[in-house]
Amino acid sequence: MTAEAVTAVRAPDARSRFRLYVWAVLGLTVAVIVSGDIVQATESGAGCGESWPRCDGSLVPAIGDAGTAVEFTHRMATTLLSLSFVGLVFGAWRYFRREHPVWRATLVATAFLVAEILIGAALVLFGWVEDDASWGRVVADGLHVVNTFLLLAAVTIVAWLAADRPLPRLRLSRRPDRLVIAAGATVLLIAITGTINSLADTLYLSDSVDVDATPIAAILVTIRGVHPVVAVAGGVAIVYLTIRLTELLGEAAPRPISLVQVIIGLQFVVGVLNILLLTPLETQVIHLILADALWISLLLVALALPSRDQRPRPASSPTPV
Repeated sequence: MTAEAVTAVRAPDARSRFRLYVWAVLGLTVAVIVSGDIVQATESGAGCGESWPRCDGSLVPAIGDAGTAVEFTHRMATTLLSLSFVGLVFGAWRYFRREHPVWRATLVATAFLVAEILIGAALVLFGWVEDDASWGRVVADGLHVVNTFLLLAAVTIVAWLAADRPLPRLRLSRRPDRLVIAAGATVLLIAITGTINSLADTLYLSDSVDVDATPIAAILVTIRGVHPVVAVAGGVAIVYLTIRLTELLGEAAPRPISLVQVIIGLQFVVGVLNILLLTPLETQVIHLILADALWISLLLVALALPSRDQRPRPASSPTPV
């Protein structure tokens, strides 16, 4: 057997391993996002001081308190994720041609990772952490959550393309596409209001912030009731949109639609518990994981949409005896 033939035989196995690797990178990405949420929830953003990428001026700092441990752990997780992206880029270059969509999607995903790291660095270097109540922090947090969701989307698309599946083009002229786009926009809106709500809770519960004397903190605390309303209304809207999508496509409806609906139900339960229990860290973490899972599941629905409009198949009439 020639060397070219051996390479051709091994290529499918290598690409299969690469796909598994991409899903592992996606899981690690979610873990890093969760660790970042723990940093904010525990007010550990300044655990390494205002130095970056060093922590308290050292690569490996002395762990003197919980804040330093939480922030340093998050930074180490981000470093591990960055190294995993090095493997992602190498694998895309090694197992796919540079003209292949996998290669281009991997570069886009890496760009979002770089942006994620830079936004995180800005939060530390500008002091937009812990008890800081500034418009800079509000804007940075908003950009952070949007970029995070774009990063998750990009890595999911890499995994999809690595399975030799086509990348659909969503068009507003098609009704199924409009339904999925509306659902995706709703998830982003819920996520952005959730980020603002989380920041408001942090400032409101802080012993170092006088909400009444801090205009920005007062505004955020005043509007923090917006998120539960948006979340409930948005969740109902997403369920309705997915039901309409199922009715429209019939048997051609993507399977992840049911997963989206289940996650929405779980989010309602966790959201209520989060409020009743006064936002403990455990429910916040579960809430965020479910939000990421919802976004990824909805994206898989969009990727699996049929290329043409389809109508539900009518029930087959019984065959006469």
